[in-house]
Amino acid sequence: MTEEAPLDIEAQAAALAAELAALTERKNAAEARARELLAAEDHKAGVTYAQEIFAAKQEKLMLETEMEITRRRRVRLLMPR
Repeated sequence: MTEEAPLDIEAQAAALAAELAALTERKNAAEARARELLAAEDHKAGVTYAQEIFAAKQEKLMLETEMEITRRRRVRLLMPR
């Protein structure tokens, strides 16, 4: 192997770490949006945001899955061979 291979792996790992950070930020935003919508609901007045809350929670779950996939890709990349 050449000397570029470890640098390439490190660059890929850094890119995956950055992607993971971006996904975490998006997940936190989706979670906050769901909490805000839950707090804004007023069932007595007929104000509900069920669809929006459901969409925010679905987005959060999707992002958690993407985060786990990205984390595993990074770990697999950094495993000693």
